[in-house]
Amino acid sequence: MHPTGHHLYEFEPFLLDASGRILTRGGKTVHVTPKALETLVMLVENSGQVVEKERLLNKVWADSFVEEGSLSRNIHELRRALGDDSSQPRYIETVPKRGYRFVAAVRETEVLNDSNHLEPAEAASTATIIEKHTFARIVTEEEEEESKATQQAPAAVSEFKAKPLLSSGSKSGWRMWKLSPALLCTAVALVGLFALAAYLKVLRNANEEARSAPATISLQRLTNNPAIDETPVWSPDGLKIAFASNRDGKGKIYVMDADGSNLKRVTNSVLDDKEPAWSPDGNRIALTSNRDGNWEIYVMNADGTNQVRVTRDVGEDHAPAWSPDGKKIAFCSNRNNSYSYNFDIYTMNVDGSGLVRLTDDPEYDAEPQWSPDGKRIAFISARDGNFEVYVMDADGSNQTNLTNNPAGDEAPKWSRDGSQIAFCSSRDGNKEIYVMDANGSILKRVTNNPAMDVRPAWSPDGTRLVFQTDRDGNFEIYTTSVDGDLTRLTNEPADDLLPAWSPDGTRIAFSSNRAGKQNIFIMKADGRQPVEITRTSADDTEPAWSPDGKQIAFTSNRDSHKEVYLMNADGSHQKRLTDYPPGNWQPAWSPDGRRIAFARVKAGRAEIHLMNADGGNVVQLTTSGGFHPSWSPDGKRIAYSNVGQKVNWGNPFQIFVMNAEGSHASMLTNDPESSVEPNWSPDGTKIFFRRGVGKLGEKINLFEIGSHGKNLRTLTAAPALDGSPSVSPDGSKIAFHSNRDGNYEIYVMNVR
Repeated sequence: MHPTGHHLYEFEPFLLDASGRILTRGGKTVHVTPKALETLVMLVENSGQVVEKERLLNKVWADSFVEEGSLSRNIHELRRALGDDSSQPRYIETVPKRGYRFVAAVRETEVLNDSNHLEPAEAASTATIIEKHTFARIVTEEEEEESKATQQAPAAVSEFKAKPLLSSGSKSGWRMWKLSPALLCTAVALVGLFALAAYLKVLRNANEEARSAPATISLQRLTNNPAIDETPVWSPDGLKIAFASNRDGKGKIYVMDADGSNLKRVTNSVLDDKEPAWSPDGNRIALTSNRDGNWEIYVMNADGTNQVRVTRDVGEDHAPAWSPDGKKIAFCSNRNNSYSYNFDIYTMNVDGSGLVRLTDDPEYDAEPQWSPDGKRIAFISARDGNFEVYVMDADGSNQTNLTNNPAGDEAPKWSRDGSQIAFCSSRDGNKEIYVMDANGSILKRVTNNPAMDVRPAWSPDGTRLVFQTDRDGNFEIYTTSVDGDLTRLTNEPADDLLPAWSPDGTRIAFSSNRAGKQNIFIMKADGRQPVEITRTSADDTEPAWSPDGKQIAFTSNRDSHKEVYLMNADGSHQKRLTDYPPGNWQPAWSPDGRRIAFARVKAGRAEIHLMNADGGNVVQLTTSGGFHPSWSPDGKRIAYSNVGQKVNWGNPFQIFVMNAEGSHASMLTNDPESSVEPNWSPDGTKIFFRRGVGKLGEKINLFEIGSHGKNLRTLTAAPALDGSPSVSPDGSKIAFHSNRDGNYEIYVMNVR
């Protein structure tokens, strides 16, 4: 029998380090959340077998109360990271009503920990080694990218790479060697030492750079020209942005890199060219031009070559939009109408044939946009007395008003997954960018500026919007996070989680595994000068400031199970407050600083408990379940999360509110997806929380709701997992963690 080893699993073109919890593809780290990676490890370790849902939930969330939607989100995230398709799975197959099965062929290799000897999991006469020293540097190379530091591999490792002994070819980018046991021991020992040294060196450099680096702001200006730059659109691969500009006299189509560099003019007609639209494959651009006397639709290659006119009518044709399969173009036209303002929506084949009229209304119908599945078309219409965003089936049927607002709404654009529509509206006094769900619900305002922000278009990954604005005196091209005014405070290869504002608003406490296990850090409110204040070999998480800012309660599993601890704000005098082996966590201070609410496991279910600030006088408040306690500012009520009478994987969690002594509990939210982690606004009028979004809750966004259950508002809308909203003491900002940049970082956004 072999001792416990270090397992590597190869399934083309990926390599999974089960012990190190690292997934790579072609030598580059594939970023997935820790829970998703835990799920993948369990599936791969049981390759070919059905892993029951309940078994996955109990293993991956051993210390937590979650519903089946959390597992669905993990599977969705893994499929996206692996490039898998649930309808034709290459890696993860859904077994209805049971669980999941990993179906790809897996090659397993074990690195033994006790002797530095590496053997395949199945016995063989000669050991087969995946080039471990290359893999050992994967984390280092990823660190180099994140920290933008230039590091060289240790000379000994480079030399070792250059002299393979017996090369047996390449498989999925990983060279396979046959080595003798003695050389194996030497190789693995050297690799381990050099990899560790390189990793620590780069990690120190990354940490130092992150500490001095300025915070990342979401808004970015891409053009800077006295002319008008307008109608920007992202290329399907996200690498380019096309737009129209009159910087050379007449309007022309330009293409630039997504960061604003490498600008190139791709049309050069005598008159005006405008309204560029990328084909789904990114090889062509449709546009509108009056070069032949009236406005017509043209199609050209993305580099400006082979420009072809595809409409020929005495009327005006505008706003071309490609169907997702690239076979049709929708556009608007006033052809066949006696009133020049009366535009309608048409579709045609890309060569101009097969013309079909979709709308026939005496008012203005324009700006068509196909949904990603090609089944619907969004457009604007003035048929209700002002511009509104409408949607209809692709054949023109079922025309429905989505916005129903007396102000003007225009320029709709579908998100890549079809779940949301961005548009601009003057409903708040001037034109701003908004995002709504595809059915017109859950509206979110993205921009907030006295200038005009118009013509939004999504980035392919759904995290950003490009738009035109005259905030600099003339129209320029900007990009912004889908969530608007957003600032990233941390920039670490590790996961930074669970932020908590200090009572004076000058500092933020959070937990991070940048030193190995999750430990508590404190940084300034602008993200500078992070300091680690707990340094244990266990996980210290969930920091909660005392109202006077002198102490921090937190959760730690240093005693083999979760307990609530207390320390001074500088990390000194750490002591345990609870001692109940099933588990205690999620401490929340009462506003007067005399008591701490927390969650405790009793009879297999979490319940809200209350204790004095010194750990004494423990009282149970809930009897039918509860966790994530949060005090109202006046100390009279506690918001919390609960599923109802019992934990049930099929029932989503909701936000509840009860009196501080546990009476008069009432459900505040009633969502089809789980709503958890409530946090009160300082004035007590609102509660912030996170909620799953989508049929499977594949993303988690932040919301606010009035403390009486009304006025639900979306705060974040990016395709990410956002969590742990913490409101600043003045109520103007929330800090939260999010994996929108690949791993969990701390972000801050304005909420007023």
